[in-house]
Amino acid sequence: MNSGQWSQQRRWIRIGVALLALALVVGAMGCASLNEHLAMKDAAKAYKAGKYADAAKCFEDALKINPTRAENWKYLAYSYWSLVEPGSKAKKDEEYTDKALAAFQKYLSIVGKDDQIQDYLINLYINQNRMEQGIKYYEGELKKNPSDVRIIQTLSTMYAKMGNFQKSLEYSLMKAKITPNEPAGWLFIGALCWDKSYRADDPPAVRGQIVDQGVEALQTALKLDPNNFNGHLFMNLLYREKSKLAKLAADEERDRKVKRDLLAQADEFMQMADKERDTALAIRKGGSAAPGTTPPAGSASPATTKP
Repeated sequence: MNSGQWSQQRRWIRIGVALLALALVVGAMGCASLNEHLAMKDAAKAYKAGKYADAAKCFEDALKINPTRAENWKYLAYSYWSLVEPGSKAKKDEEYTDKALAAFQKYLSIVGKDDQIQDYLINLYINQNRMEQGIKYYEGELKKNPSDVRIIQTLSTMYAKMGNFQKSLEYSLMKAKITPNEPAGWLFIGALCWDKSYRADDPPAVRGQIVDQGVEALQTALKLDPNNFNGHLFMNLLYREKSKLAKLAADEERDRKVKRDLLAQADEFMQMADKERDTALAIRKGGSAAPGTTPPAGSASPATTKP
């Protein structure tokens, strides 16, 4: 989440807290006690004024009186979240982050499911670079809900940001298999495989296997959605990786005929890449993919092809 999105979300939260203040005026008698009501009213007033630390204190006072009121845990989390400087590792921001995470988790433990709050929680882990902590939390949550694709995708994303390709791929495949008819999961795998090969931190043979896996995933995605811009864009990038690998293999080859064949293969992959790029551009301009743009599954990688 960038700073603009962070600020926009804060504005929406202020609106929500303002509505809470109005609800308190109307429904004061619904509170467990007058003191809880007053603390909640003061908290809403402080939050609306941008006094987030004061709001947090008032919500905490309300929760001391009634720790089971889920909404107060949510707004307490909002209060601390609003105090966090995105990306900061300053002591105060680390403390605010800890308190916001704890309050969001407490809220979720009471209500069970709230996708919007899950988004805040995920973004907080990612923006504050709490990947290991986030992974530990979500792997625990996954044990409770083994088929929750939202949690699985979150783990895939967090592992990817940590640079752990294998674990990210493991969770990506898990998600894609649970939702086989949704292109997004297969697209993520294709992009993940391209990124891993592009970094060139593996031997060519390993890169070739990774690229082939990415191509296969994108072929699945494009069968489901032939006019998907990102599908053709990343297919283009993966074919460029195939071309690179063919050239690397040609550089190592002493047999002239095999060398020529590998270079010809590299040129063919570049042509395929250009077609995918052109298809992606046509889709962006409002066109559609031509039939047979992508080759059938199982095209061998030059890194693993033998003459």
